[in-house]
Amino acid sequence: MSEIKEIINELKNIHDGNAWHGSSLKDALDGIKAEQAAVRPLKQAHSIWEIVAHIEGWEDVFLRRLEGQGTSEPETGDFPVPAEQSEKAWKEMLQKLKNTHRELLNVVEKLPDSVLETKIAGKDYSYRFLLRETVNHKVYHSGQIALLKKAFL
Repeated sequence: MSEIKEIINELKNIHDGNAWHGSSLKDALDGIKAEQAAVRPLKQAHSIWEIVAHIEGWEDVFLRRLEGQGTSEPETGDFPVPAEQSEKAWKEMLQKLKNTHRELLNVVEKLPDSVLETKIAGKDYSYRFLLRETVNHKVYHSGQIALLKKAFL
């Protein structure tokens, strides 16, 4: 199996498959209502909603970088606070996360292994580094969400 295919499998499993580290992101988010997602059980920590928006925003940045665009930060900010905290807005956030994940997979699926050592445009790191850190980023924040969710059980 090519390295790109391995990375794609990791991204899929971490998002909504059989993740090696525990619950997939989808499973961790399952059953969380808007009210719960917006709460900060720890005053100095981000809410689940903010973490989801952070994951989505940075995955969008990562896919833009893979496409050769010089995107530096998410348009909505690093950990954006939702303007509206309704069930409808929460469902829209989850759908946006799902759509960005699919778009990222579509971009990665088009990459050949030969690009892995190539530097990302305007950055001092390679495609391999960015792809591996994309996986690590999602694992890290999935764990945060799983831990915060326990505050509601």
